Amino acid sequence: MINIENNDIYIIILLLVIVSSLIYRYLNVLRKYLKELIHVSNRVSEGDFSVKLKNQYSGDLGRLSSNFNFMISKINTNIEQLEDRNIKLKSILKSISNGIIAIDNEQKILLINDVAKKLFDNKECEFDGQKIDSVINNEAMMKAIASLIPNREHKRIQIKDKNDRYYKIKVDPVYLKSAKNVVIGSIINIEDITENVKLEKIRSDFVANVTHEIKTPLTSISGFVETLKNNDSIDIKTRNRFLDIIDMESDRLRRLIDDILVLSFIENNENEKEKYDSVNLYSVFKEVYDLTYNLAKNKNIEYKYEFSSEDINLKVNKDYIKQIFLNLIDNAIKYTPENGEISVFVIHKNNTIRISVKDTGMGIPQSDIPRIFERFYRVDKARSTKIGGTGLGLAIVKHIIISIGADIKVKSALNRGTEFIVTIKE
Repeated sequence: MINIENNDIYIIILLLVIVSSLIYRYLNVLRKYLKELIHVSNRVSEGDFSVKLKNQYSGDLGRLSSNFNFMISKINTNIEQLEDRNIKLKSILKSISNGIIAIDNEQKILLINDVAKKLFDNKECEFDGQKIDSVINNEAMMKAIASLIPNREHKRIQIKDKNDRYYKIKVDPVYLKSAKNVVIGSIINIEDITENVKLEKIRSDFVANVTHEIKTPLTSISGFVETLKNNDSIDIKTRNRFLDIIDMESDRLRRLIDDILVLSFIENNENEKEKYDSVNLYSVFKEVYDLTYNLAKNKNIEYKYEFSSEDINLKVNKDYIKQIFLNLIDNAIKYTPENGEISVFVIHKNNTIRISVKDTGMGIPQSDIPRIFERFYRVDKARSTKIGGTGLGLAIVKHIIISIGADIKVKSALNRGTEFIVTIKE
C-alpha cells in the first residue's frame, strides 16, 4: 500500500483547489466571452455592424476577437460599397431615357428602369424576378423581344405597334467575366423613336413638296424662255405676255425661297428670347400696315385696326412679330373678295397680349382647320396658286408662335370669314 503523509495530502488538495479555481475562472471567462460573442453575432445578423467584441482578452481569445472584429468591419465596408454601387446603378438607370431591362438565362428580370415599366404598359406588376413575357402588354414589342433573345448575339430591330408608335429594340448578350463564350443573360434596350420617325417623315414630305413647288415655276420659266429663244417671229404683245409670266413665276420662286429661309431661321433660333430687346407692337404693325394698305385699297377692302394702347411692348425678335402681322393680314386680304372688310385688334390685359386678325372672306371648312398650319397645305390649291400663295405663310406663323411660347386659335365659317387669334403671355 502506498504510504501518503499528511503534508502530501494537503499539497495535493491545495493543487486541486488551485487548478479548480483556475478552471472555474477560465470557464467563467469563456462563458462571458461566448455570451458576448452570441450577443454581437445576433446584432450583426440583424444588420448592425457598429458593434464590436471587447478586445480585452489575451492569447487565442484575443486573436479570435481581433479577427472577428476585422471580419465585421470588412463585411460592413463591402456592404456599404455594394449599397453605393446599387444607388449609383439605380440613378444611372433612372436617368437613361431608354427602357433598360437585364434578364437571366431563364428570361427572369434582374433589373428594370421606370421607362421600361412604362413602355411595358403594366402598372400593377412586380417586375423583379418575373419572366419578361408575363409582364409585357405590348404584343408587337413582346414578339420582337422573343425573336431576338434566343440568338445570343447583338441584334436590333425596329417595330410599329397597334398605337402607331415606333420602337427600336436592341438585345445584347451578357457574358461571364472569366469565360467569353458563356452567356449568363441579356440586356434589352428599348428606345421610343416615334417623334424621330414623324420628324423624318415631315422632312421627307417637306423636301418632296419643296422640290415640287420649285419645279413648277422653273418648268414654266424654262418653257417660255425656250419658246422666246426659238421663235423670232413672236409679236411684241405675245412676247411681253410671256415675259410677264416669266417675271411672275420668278417672283413666286423668290417668295418661296424667302419663306423657306424664314422657316429655317426660326427653327434654328428657338428659345433665344433673352437675346432680343423690347419691341413696340404698334410701330411694327404700322410698318406692315404701310406695306399692305395698297393691296387692300386695290380691292376696295375696308382696312381697320385698333390698339388698346400704342405703348404695348414685348421682348421678342422684331421680325417674328412682323411676320405674324404680315402673314395673317396678307392672307386676310388675299382671301377676302372686293368690297370686304378686315380688322386688326391688339389688346393688352392681365399680362397677356391678344392679337386678332379678322376678315369677311371665303372662310375655311372645319375639316381643313386642323391642317392649315402644315407646310404647303392649301384649302383651295388652284386659288392659292392663282393669288400667289407659297403655302408656307401659316406654317411660318405657327413656328413663330411655338418659338415664343404663344398660342394661336382659328375661328371660321364658310363665306362669312375667318379670325386668327394670337395670345402671348408676357
